[in-house]
Amino acid sequence: MRPFLDAIRGASLESAARFGEPMPPSFSLGKILRCAAAVAFAATLGALFGCGAGRDAAEEHRRLSLRLEHDPPGSVPADHEVELHARIKSSLEPHRVEAWVRLDEAGDIRKIPLHLDASGEATGSLPARPRGTTLRYALEARDAAGLVVSLPRGASDGRAYEVRYEGRSSAILAGLSGLATICGVLLYLGAGAASAQHLRGRMSVGPAGLLGGLGILTLVAGLFFLGGIHAFQVSGTPWPSKPVVFALSRADLAFVTLLWIAVLYFGRETLLDDVPDGGPRRERAISVVGVLAAALVVVLAIF
Repeated sequence: MRPFLDAIRGASLESAARFGEPMPPSFSLGKILRCAAAVAFAATLGALFGCGAGRDAAEEHRRLSLRLEHDPPGSVPADHEVELHARIKSSLEPHRVEAWVRLDEAGDIRKIPLHLDASGEATGSLPARPRGTTLRYALEARDAAGLVVSLPRGASDGRAYEVRYEGRSSAILAGLSGLATICGVLLYLGAGAASAQHLRGRMSVGPAGLLGGLGILTLVAGLFFLGGIHAFQVSGTPWPSKPVVFALSRADLAFVTLLWIAVLYFGRETLLDDVPDGGPRRERAISVVGVLAAALVVVLAIF
């Protein structure tokens, strides 16, 4: 280090002598060292902050998302394929997303792929099945990032859409069956109201029995006969399990109808005034059953 400093001072003295300038008395070895240190520090800062000054950089953060939309068909014509449509929205490109139908046919589960176009529309089809068949299915989609969505909600727990293959429906039979069902329910409720009025002493038991009998005829002819024909044409069975009015099923109305048939059969003499002795007690029993039958109809319709 010492020879280096002597060389720097010798060069400075030589330069001053060459140009005829005396060496300043204040120019000493300490000042030479400070100048050298300042030059080295400046060079170091330039190396640290100036490297890569001409290089460009850009960064982008994206939030991944995957959305699946579907409108289930419900009931479809028998012996025809079922077209399924869904819409998929993804933060990735459509060609990096795949979707399929998970079909459950009597416990036999298989996957049917969906075709996805550039706009996110997914299409597929379910196989044709005969009248009365019910298939269960769910939709699933997965993108390249590993996000997976499924419909309906809870599909991972076994929930699924149901599609029913139905035959040709007759508008006349459907209308008559529906009208008879509504009228029969109203007649049973009216019979219950008349029974309550009899218990309060405001009328005889005759109107309650008459309304109950009309309810029986209406439901037997309209719902169980004509409605059974219509149900067989549509679903292949005359006794489908789905509700007919609110939550009332055919089995519910059949039970109430059998109850009223029993009331009219065992209370026919009382209703026709053929038993003058002991009539009030039997009339009261008929009215109590009529009120209970009407209450039962209301409960079954709600729950």
